[in-house]
Amino acid sequence: MGKSHHMSGLLDAERLEASFAALAPLLVHGVPRAPKQIYSMVDLQAAFDALHAPLAAARSAGGLINPWTIAGLKRDEVRIASALAGLWRAQFGGASSLRFLGEYLSAAIGHVDWHAELASGYRVEAECNPLGLASDRVDLVVETASHLIGIEVKVDAALGPMQLERYALAIERRAELQGREPHNLLLARSASAAAVSTSWRDIASAAGRAVPCKASARGFIDQYIASFGDFVRIL
Repeated sequence: MGKSHHMSGLLDAERLEASFAALAPLLVHGVPRAPKQIYSMVDLQAAFDALHAPLAAARSAGGLINPWTIAGLKRDEVRIASALAGLWRAQFGGASSLRFLGEYLSAAIGHVDWHAELASGYRVEAECNPLGLASDRVDLVVETASHLIGIEVKVDAALGPMQLERYALAIERRAELQGREPHNLLLARSASAAAVSTSWRDIASAAGRAVPCKASARGFIDQYIASFGDFVRIL
């Protein structure tokens, strides 16, 4: 019994030794080699050193993070429309807000001198019910001395059945009662025959035209308008 057990142990040891011998080539050659370095570490360090000063300047000027990203607007239509209404109000940004709104309206409705029209006074409402009906709530309404503009805002959601047609009718009825000319706009990624269609790129372009080209020449309000344009450009 003891001799048989001893012989079995020798055979197991021989098998184990044979197994390691068979695996040896794989263990030697199968270990991944470090990738060949094809760049100079000196050059790489120099590149990082060169970026240090510009990044520090941008960070100190608040140019690395878009404030509208921090504000948590994400892709929320109500929040984005509310932010846009705020930027368009003269009470917020004075002449800069007027230029921003004027540039957008000029691109959408070209037969009106919107800068002159807005200069005589205007009002911007968010989540407006033109006729007081909850079912016809328009995202943005701009009211001037002679014009009434309804703007439906869409980011990801689709239009409901006859939604634009209902809103257009509400705007037209309110404009008739007030003696103003009605306009109905859609602000979305896709177009519709039921309204004058504009895109988020139109908003971004209007923001860019409304502020000085050089960032160093922009005031506080201009920076907010420009950053909003950057934020919505990819919606």
